Parts: sequence; C-alpha cells; structure tokens
Amino acid sequence: MTAEAAASPDSTEPGAGGGRRGLWIALALLVLAGGGGAAAWFGGFIGKGETAAGGQAAQKPPLYFTLDDNLVVNFRKGGGARYLEVGIELMTREPATLEALKTQTPVIRNNLILLLGDQTYETLATREGKEALRAAALAEVRSALGETGADPGVESLYFTTFVMQ
Repeated sequence: MTAEAAASPDSTEPGAGGGRRGLWIALALLVLAGGGGAAAWFGGFIGKGETAAGGQAAQKPPLYFTLDDNLVVNFRKGGGARYLEVGIELMTREPATLEALKTQTPVIRNNLILLLGDQTYETLATREGKEALRAAALAEVRSALGETGADPGVESLYFTTFVMQ
C-alpha cells in the first residue's frame, strides 16, 4: 500500500478510514436510542416503579375529606383560658374509606375534640408539638374507623387552619 492510499479516507482497504464511518454510525445510533429512551421515560411509558407486564399497579389519586366545621376547644394557659381552632382534611385513596369517613364524622369529631382539649399551649407553640398532635389525631381517626369495622385507610391528616388564642 502506498503512503498516498493509506492517507486517503476513501480507501476500500479494511481498517483504512472505515472505522471513522462506523464510529459516527454507532454514535448516531446511541444518540437516537438515548433520545427514544428519554421520551419513553418522560412520556410515562416506562419506569417510575411500574413494569410493562403490570408488576406494580399505578397508585390511585388522592381523595380528600374535609371536616365541615373547624374544631374549637378550650384549654388553660397560665392563669387564663385559651382556645384552639383547628381545620382538618383527611386524605385517602379508597372511595370506600371516603364513604366511611362521611358516615363516622360525629365519632371522629368527638374523638378529635377530646384529643385537642388535652393539649397545652406550650406544647402546641412548637412545630414539633403540632407534628405530634397531627400524628396523634391521625391515629385517633384510624382508631375510630377501625372500631366501626371500616377499613382505616386514611393515609394522612392535614391542618388547614390552626389558631391559638
């Protein structure tokens, strides 16, 4: 092979410049495959804990139940009486649990009022105290549903109003 033929990228001899074309083709295929994979991921066709064979079912959308009126209780702080007003929303993913919440609203309100009345101003003045109250209130709601034979499928409890005076 002459030096002129070896320097020419159009040579038809094996290994004489054809590797560049193969590299460009491989790089183009890699970019196309990556773009297609990204489109499938962001389009929701693959990933995010679900398999094409239905290995894990899609999570149901959240359903919210609002206790109609805010709960208002009195508690003592120092020498005077104070009050606490709390608005509550409950989150579930099951329509049956939503119906049970509607049916058991009086029991749930009663139990939450008793729980709130046992709190102290000093405890509720901190974020940690509010978080502890939220966890206790969620347990109280689940317990009230469980006592009636309903599925206690309430996932979370949210304070939508929290006023202490």
